[in-house]
Amino acid sequence: MSESITFHCESFNNHNTYYDIHENGLMYRPDGDETFSLVWKDIQYIEDITGNRVVIFLFNTKEVPINYSTTDFPVLLKTICLKLSEIRKDSFRSQKFTLDLKYLFQLRIAVCLLVLSLIVSPLVSKVLFFTLLTLCIPLGIFFQRTPYSLTVDSHNLTFHHLFKETVINYNEMLNIDFEVRNNDYGRTLYIVLRLKNKKKITIKKIEDIILFFTMVQIKLNENSKIH
Repeated sequence: MSESITFHCESFNNHNTYYDIHENGLMYRPDGDETFSLVWKDIQYIEDITGNRVVIFLFNTKEVPINYSTTDFPVLLKTICLKLSEIRKDSFRSQKFTLDLKYLFQLRIAVCLLVLSLIVSPLVSKVLFFTLLTLCIPLGIFFQRTPYSLTVDSHNLTFHHLFKETVINYNEMLNIDFEVRNNDYGRTLYIVLRLKNKKKITIKKIEDIILFFTMVQIKLNENSKIH
């Protein structure tokens, strides 16, 4: 990256924030607040604040918020993570990433309510019972397709489902990207994993999603150098 790239975010109160990305770091320029620069090694970790923004936490206790509404936000976040994957390649270790605890709690509540409804419904109506029973089919398919955890190790990415595991070697991967998608509950940060066979896998609602991205990218960097 020979020249700096500027990303821009305009808030509801017409305050502008600019992020200048260059080879060695980032300059944070918010209207009406402190402007400062950081180098990539200053970053301690990055946290996703679901539905709104990510926050870069620095070793010097400063924070850099980046709203989802920032222009080309997925490109900005990926650019930062690519830099982190380069400087932290020696810190790679096998890790397991689980579903976000809040999301997991919501799923458990939904399942409990459905089970309780199934138990009570025969006393009310057989039609209601079979209707609820029918609803269990798409719910079961959803749980089977949604991994409850993912493991990143030295050779593979493993998706852990209720009744099976899916293992993908890094050689099979083309690239990974971030996306922000809107739904009825707000906005969600996704990871899109593209495979060389043209398949696309969407990953969401996992804890430490940005760390997950960075760890996978470290292995993709290694793989690209081998080939």
